[in-house]
Amino acid sequence: MTRKILVATVALLLGLWPLYAAATPTPEAVIAKVQALYDKAGGFQARFLQDSLIKAAGASDSAAGWVYFKRPCRMRWQYETPPEQKKEIVSDGRLVWMYVPDDATVMVYNLDKVLRSDLVMRFFSGIGLVKSDFTITWRHPPIPGSAYVIDLFPKKEQPELRRLTLTINPDTYLVEKLDFTNALGEESRFTFTQIKLGVPFGPSFFTFTPPPGVQVIRQTPGS
Repeated sequence: MTRKILVATVALLLGLWPLYAAATPTPEAVIAKVQALYDKAGGFQARFLQDSLIKAAGASDSAAGWVYFKRPCRMRWQYETPPEQKKEIVSDGRLVWMYVPDDATVMVYNLDKVLRSDLVMRFFSGIGLVKSDFTITWRHPPIPGSAYVIDLFPKKEQPELRRLTLTINPDTYLVEKLDFTNALGEESRFTFTQIKLGVPFGPSFFTFTPPPGVQVIRQTPGS
């Protein structure tokens, strides 16, 4: 009897497999839905946890805070913990300000000097060119009820970006994790929670005015 039940179960699963396979989206289709969702929203805010690993040095660290983003390339990262890593990074799409309160300094960069990979630049500007810029594959085959995990490999060699991995909620299509790996083996993971799309931001939210007494250092090309 047990054998008959086992055979019947296997037969049932084999019969259902074509239905599941037909319902499983391709990684390209998932990325397209993510793209449409974020493009329509135009911006978002989220709580983030950043974990970084430098394999060559065997060093790692973590930090947490809030991130705000508005297309194209307007960003505000507020690092809150741990206290020794407290800082603020703001971009208006052209310049980037990095403010470290403990040092009483503000470093000012051109955006293209901070996002040294043009693919990273395009990603933060809006992922409309993902399909043409990346080879898109499953990190592992999707499991019903589990997050989609998708690898994106640059079609053009990029020392600053060897692999980009997205972990995507299958119900909302929100990006819950973002992993970067560069040619040196350095890895960074951002875990996003409390995500809100389409948040309205004031006209000055993505600019930075240095507090009184803070030294401003402008980084020039080649410095």
